Amino acid sequence: MKINKFGRNYKIGLMLAIMSLTGVAAVAQPSKQFAQAQQENEAKLRTYSWKSRTEIRKGGETRSIQLNQMRYDVEGTLQQTPLSATKAEIPTGGLRGLIAKKKKEEFVKMLDALSVLAKSYGKLPPEKMQRFMTNATITSEMTSQKKLLRIQGRDVLQPGDSMTIWFDPATHQQQKIEIQTTFENKPLRIVSEFRDLPSGPTYLARSLVDYPDQELAIVTENFEYTRKP
Repeated sequence: MKINKFGRNYKIGLMLAIMSLTGVAAVAQPSKQFAQAQQENEAKLRTYSWKSRTEIRKGGETRSIQLNQMRYDVEGTLQQTPLSATKAEIPTGGLRGLIAKKKKEEFVKMLDALSVLAKSYGKLPPEKMQRFMTNATITSEMTSQKKLLRIQGRDVLQPGDSMTIWFDPATHQQQKIEIQTTFENKPLRIVSEFRDLPSGPTYLARSLVDYPDQELAIVTENFEYTRKP
């Protein structure tokens, strides 16, 4: 697969990062304190640059890995600069090459569709978000490190789907988001996990898009956060 043709699909990882801010902030709208905390956290993140690694696995094998340098520009737009990329080799000639090319095109289309679906959960219409909050259950959950509140609701965008958000009631920051939904009538799981920078904001540390029917997993990890000069 050619990375330059394939690059737009790596935006799945970036989209999940955006989802963590817009989606949960929307959940927090009924609480001004919570919403303000999300806005302040996003503003702090814009003062950092970091590295982002996205790996696409198919059938248990790594198809491609891309490492990017990430930063926000002066207008607040997230920018990515490719640092390195690896790809799986495919046949280029004859019948095998034609079959491989067709499979690659189908694979790219599937990644595009998965990206659109995942993004839709990050930008829920107000009425769907309000319904989610109205019907959601809120419970406390004790982990090995801290006490969290869990918001869980069903039928968010599709019948039978679910979204669960864990957040720290002390800092009003999200710790984890998990979405269980379907793609082409097959189970799809999207997980976003967050960490706290030392004396800094909360950031999206790892995201996973897991589509077992196609043995497909997309893993994005963000690390090496540095304050911009």
